[in-house]
Amino acid sequence: MITIEVVLFATLRKYHPGGANSEPFDMEISPGTTVEDILKELKIPPRESKQVFVNSIRQEKDYKPREGDRVAIFPPIAGG
Repeated sequence: MITIEVVLFATLRKYHPGGANSEPFDMEISPGTTVEDILKELKIPPRESKQVFVNSIRQEKDYKPREGDRVAIFPPIAGG
C-alpha cells in the first residue's frame, strides 16, 4: 500500500470520509491505482469531478499516483 494526500474542493467536500470537510486527508491505495479508481472509492460521480491536479500538475484520470503525492480534486466551475 502507498499513502497519498487527498484534497476535495467546493461541492466535492461532501465526499470527504470525515463528513463535509475541506481538510486534506490521507488515503491508502494499492500500487497501480488510478485517479479514476480513487474517485470511485470516494463515490464521486464522474460528472461531478472536472479536474484533478497531482502535486499541482493537471493529470488525466488514468494517472497512477505515487507514494506521498497530493491529489486535489475540483468540481466543474462556472463563472462570468
